Amino acid sequence: MGGGALALSHINDAGYWMFTKLAGLDVAAGLRTWTVLTTVMGCAGFALTAALWPLV
Repeated sequence: MGGGALALSHINDAGYWMFTKLAGLDVAAGLRTWTVLTTVMGCAGFALTAALWPLV
């Protein structure tokens, strides 16, 4: 559930603002980067859960 909620998080996410400020990105570049990163993390979380499901 947490991995799926992470994917495609919006601009009102506090993690987005921390990442953008610490990386020195503007809003548009930060949003492009953050969207790709969170989508990859969400898909990886789903894949890991699906792979472990038969073992549980």
